[in-house]
Parts: sequence; structure tokens; C-alpha cells
Amino acid sequence: MFTRSMFETEDMDAQHKLLNRVAGLLDDGTLIPTVNRHGGALSVTNLRSAHELQESGTAIGKTVFGRFQSERLIRMTE
Repeated sequence: MFTRSMFETEDMDAQHKLLNRVAGLLDDGTLIPTVNRHGGALSVTNLRSAHELQESGTAIGKTVFGRFQSERLIRMTE
């Protein structure tokens, strides 16, 4: 996806146009992402849980995570 910008090809602007077009299609609902589950903040515990779901063979779509949060910070705030 980032080959054009990495190698500074002459048609680098085409990637910009393509990403803007895809963003517009997502915004207007033409494209629907396959996110099925939000796994919470990215942590060892949440990653382990998401991995178990993938291994179970019952996962549909994608699992996404929010911002990284260390386990130490999570324990301190609980």
C-alpha cells in the first residue's frame, strides 16, 4: 500500500487520491468495514483474549483495539 511513498514514485499522488476516495466511501456507508468486535485498549490481557477467539474458529470479521495501555497502568487504575 505504501510502495509509492516509500520509493517516491512519480505517481505518489495516486495513493493520496485513492485513500481519500476510500475514506469518502466509508464515510457515506458505501463501504462497510468488517469490524465485528472492539477488543478494548491494547494490552496483554485483551490481546490474549482476542487470540483465543481467533483460534476458536468462531471469530467473524476483525477485532480492533484502542490505544495501548500497559498492564501496570490498568492494575493501578482498577
